[in-house]
Amino acid sequence: MKPHLLVLQASSLCNLDCAYCYVPDRRNRSVMSEATLRAALRLLLSPCMAGDSMRILWHAGEPLAAGVAFFRRANDIIHACNPRGVTITQAIQTNGTLITEKWCRFFLSAKIHVGLSIDGPAELHDRHRRDRAGRPTHARTMAGAELLRRHGIPLHAIAVLTSESLEDADGVFDFFARAGFESVGFNLEETEGVHVSRLAGDDAHVRARYRAFMSRLQERWLRADGRPRIREFEGMRAAIGAFLRNHGYTRRLDDLVPFRNVVVSRDGYLSTFSPELASGTSSDPLRFVIGNVHGTQSIEALVASPKLRDLEDQINRGISRCRNECEYFPICGGGTAANKFYEHGTFDSAETKTCSLECKELTHVVADGLRRLSRLDGAPS
Repeated sequence: MKPHLLVLQASSLCNLDCAYCYVPDRRNRSVMSEATLRAALRLLLSPCMAGDSMRILWHAGEPLAAGVAFFRRANDIIHACNPRGVTITQAIQTNGTLITEKWCRFFLSAKIHVGLSIDGPAELHDRHRRDRAGRPTHARTMAGAELLRRHGIPLHAIAVLTSESLEDADGVFDFFARAGFESVGFNLEETEGVHVSRLAGDDAHVRARYRAFMSRLQERWLRADGRPRIREFEGMRAAIGAFLRNHGYTRRLDDLVPFRNVVVSRDGYLSTFSPELASGTSSDPLRFVIGNVHGTQSIEALVASPKLRDLEDQINRGISRCRNECEYFPICGGGTAANKFYEHGTFDSAETKTCSLECKELTHVVADGLRRLSRLDGAPS
């Protein structure tokens, strides 16, 4: 039970008011205390040894709102709480509007990777990513990107695909390629936490639009020799390749394995499986919390808790449904726990709208691309 990814919430505060955000309590200015950070690290590094690795991601809210001084101290604490020499890499996912010269110097000195949340060109980004006064934010995010570039910090992006994005594959690709981003991951606007997706149209219509978008995006990407790197194409190509080499292969998702992903909220609450579950529901923000770093003696105690066992049982029943009902199971591995719950109200379910797009449609798109490149026989059709 060694965590691979530890998501830390410096604060739930955010200076933006994105239309599709699922994080609750975004006006709360409280920040994670030093005591909470120390307790989290002591607990979650306890099963790790030298040679193990862990990725720490500061996310959920706008991390930079906590201030440079907070992160300087947090960086010192992370090193002090790692006596066994676990290899720790840190990353921050930010909307970029608060980046300054001081932040860039800190990112470099602390060797912290930076991910920008940006949806592409201004006309797409500014439809949904506005500040609390309703003003557009694209120019401010790009000013932050320019500061990163000037300091030699690579540009990596997470972009949300909305209904409008699906109509402009060329505009989206051109933006990230011309702006010099090294990698992009595309997240569909999803039903998660307190947010209900507004992707319009019936399932067949949305699937057709998504497939057309990703097909055109892949066409442009292949012409550009795979630059920028696109997470969806690289991940699906790896899964299809593994399946073709070994028909007994099944993709394994950290979202479905307890303690591969762990989220620690600003107040020390712990959750696992899909990181999005940390937001709970609108009626119960702590719905999927399995404990708190204050007062929890060991990961073993959390593993033995009835709540975690019940969650794992429900998730495993959902995986069994996928295995028995879906021909895409080897490529998918059982879906994403958060998507199942937020779309169906239960983990004990199979297909979601998200998996019909990001697994099924994407499988066809990438397989078609592989055929065109290498004339492979036997790829999924």
